[in-house]
Amino acid sequence: MVRMTLTSVARQIRLQRSFGTADLVFAQRNGISEPIRVFQHGALKVRFPRADPGQPPEAVLLNLAGGLTGGDRVEFAIRLEERSSAVLTTQSCERIYRSPADAALVQNQICLGPGACMEWLPQPTIFFDGACLKRETHVELSADASLLALEALIFGRTARGETVTSGALSDSWSIVRDGERLHAECFAIDDDIQAALDKPSVLNRNRAMATLRYIAPDAEERIEYVRALLAAAPEENGIVAGASAWRGMMLVRFVAPDGYRLIREIARVLGDFRRKALPRVWMT
Repeated sequence: MVRMTLTSVARQIRLQRSFGTADLVFAQRNGISEPIRVFQHGALKVRFPRADPGQPPEAVLLNLAGGLTGGDRVEFAIRLEERSSAVLTTQSCERIYRSPADAALVQNQICLGPGACMEWLPQPTIFFDGACLKRETHVELSADASLLALEALIFGRTARGETVTSGALSDSWSIVRDGERLHAECFAIDDDIQAALDKPSVLNRNRAMATLRYIAPDAEERIEYVRALLAAAPEENGIVAGASAWRGMMLVRFVAPDGYRLIREIARVLGDFRRKALPRVWMT
């Protein structure tokens, strides 16, 4: 007779993993942009709130799994056909939980046709202690297309006294415009996360960061306007930000002591830059 301990039984149990795919295509029909393909599978779902008159359609992405951990995998594929426009956001902050082994994988594919205009405005990602995330975002756009893309990371919820001391993060972007690579970067840290974030060359003891990318024909023309917006930030917020522009792309970096102040600053700057508030689901 073979006796099995609780430990040996647990080793035979394969933990459940979350998988999801969202594939969206937008096109302009009779002068109005609308989704013409909506494919959702697994944990990912898409909802379309009623847009205000004259505004592009808004798609809200939902992860029904409630967060990601090691071995989970989600894929987003977004395509805008010629002259179409759309705003994409998420229902809430994505949460990356402690991973027992493998990384959670997130792959984003964005393709913009001639004259297309897209805003990619997901809410921040909260990275918990011991989490492991590999995220890749690939963008292909035509020469006259426009993309406003936000990416924000919060390392632990400081209001709850959380700290991130270990884990692994690899977050990469690749942008190709009219067949030519315009931009590529990867933010990667692992092992002693807190020590890395404390370095002056990384976050200088801050716990939240964001990057705003604006690729458009008028990107370089708007750089001084954006710098003036950043300079108007209240000093007590503790926000550090800077902007650069070249080759038809603007890059804005934000560093903040915590997620609350980061989100408030993002809402202020984007609200002015877009000339309208962030999508309603942000609840700022």
